Amino acid sequence: MTTRVLMLFLASVVLYSCGSTIQTFEEALNSEIESTPIIPLAIDGIKDELDSDLLDNKFIVEYGSLENPLYNDKLDSIYEVLKNEKSILLDLADKQLYLDLLSRYNADTTYLTNIYMKTPKNGLPVTYVYDVKKNDLVFYTIENLGRNNIEEVSILEGATYRYVKQNLLKKKKETGTLKIIDDNSLSLNISNDNFLKNKGLMSSKVKIQLKKISPLKIDYEEVIDSILEVNSLVDTVYDTIYKSKFDASVKLFPTLNITEQSKLVVPVDVDLTENELVGWGYWVGLNRFNSIIWESDQENDMIDFARQEFFGFDNDVLLQTSENENIKLKINDLSLDTRSLNYNVNYAFYKADRKIQKSERRAEIVISNLSYIYEYKLQLALVSVFLKERQVLVDKEIFIKKKFIKLTMNDDE
Repeated sequence: MTTRVLMLFLASVVLYSCGSTIQTFEEALNSEIESTPIIPLAIDGIKDELDSDLLDNKFIVEYGSLENPLYNDKLDSIYEVLKNEKSILLDLADKQLYLDLLSRYNADTTYLTNIYMKTPKNGLPVTYVYDVKKNDLVFYTIENLGRNNIEEVSILEGATYRYVKQNLLKKKKETGTLKIIDDNSLSLNISNDNFLKNKGLMSSKVKIQLKKISPLKIDYEEVIDSILEVNSLVDTVYDTIYKSKFDASVKLFPTLNITEQSKLVVPVDVDLTENELVGWGYWVGLNRFNSIIWESDQENDMIDFARQEFFGFDNDVLLQTSENENIKLKINDLSLDTRSLNYNVNYAFYKADRKIQKSERRAEIVISNLSYIYEYKLQLALVSVFLKERQVLVDKEIFIKKKFIKLTMNDDE
């Protein structure tokens, strides 16, 4: 009886000790396994730098935090432009968008391969080659799915072995991370060189996954650029105003008629008090059969002719030439204005020199009847052209200099 009690007591002690050992091992295992982020946080330091003057400063950000950014749609658009165009201009007020961009798109992930295959035979290895760049992180997962060992799996950067696993046991998995030292090629090799395995016996199956994370490298600088903007401005415009008059009742009496005038002096005067004179002209009809189209003082050949000569339009308006052997016509030009190319003895148009102050009288038309017995009825048309200034609100496209944030995606480093 005593022996049985003693044995039960010893068994209880052993079980209690084993339980304590198991519990301690699990606690130790859990305490040793820590989650270490692969991508270090770098945004906080950059944010401090952005608060200072950044002109001509350059930041190359390799990896950023994974915070949730603001303005997701705008960030997506900016990132797409950066990927496609390699650079983009942002408003200076969008510094926060730059930080959020780094936070969200801290790295570019590429899945290099996802292989599921039988192990090679005939002693020949299988090799896969990929392009990698400096500072790329390559994550690998190699799993033996078969019931036989695999002789060797290796990963080389250029000619340097970065990972070698020999005699990979059945149903075993290998995982890890490699940081690429320089721009190079990455080779994945699977070899199962063995006498029996070369004959196709004792083969296995392998599953390999390679994932590459490339650091997002963005150059940041502040630049000054000219942009086209539409602004509403108060602008000065000039309306063209035409004034004309026509007189078909001018009589020129014969020289023997001493009671009436056989000589007329018609002054060409313009009113300078209201608007700016830019042109003037005249036409004289010396015969009854001469004519000029005159619908009204606002619509007539004289205004059309003045518009044509002033603006340089095609010669669609031609005034009638008028000559009479019994009438002497003389024009005394009192101005320094410029005569247009289309003129004749009885008509002309002058462009006024706006820089020179002149009197209201621009010319005198002197008409003398040389006949002793004949009376003549003349036609006289005058026109003057003015510019009237007024202020209007208009939309104008202007180039202005503005400060921007320029982001450039740098793929060369």
